Amino acid sequence: MEKFTKVKIFGMEYSLRGEEDSEYMQELAKFVDKKMKDVAEHSSLVSTSKVAVLTALRMADELHQLKQSPGGLSDGSADRRIKKLIEMIDRRI
Repeated sequence: MEKFTKVKIFGMEYSLRGEEDSEYMQELAKFVDKKMKDVAEHSSLVSTSKVAVLTALRMADELHQLKQSPGGLSDGSADRRIKKLIEMIDRRI
């Protein structure tokens, strides 16, 4: 059963729809919010979309590094979960 969860990321409110627990979605939103604030704090970027893209690149790099490390995420489960979350966000944007 799909649930709706309102989250706030980088000053913007989003209503997400998915099967994930609301608490989990809030936790993800806080993580992304912190990452975006860190990027904005350490750059001269003003555009929210540019901060979001740079944040996404940094998070992709972190994931890639984790997947490449010994004992990292090599079974594809992280990729499946990320794709599912991206699809959920895409439906709401």
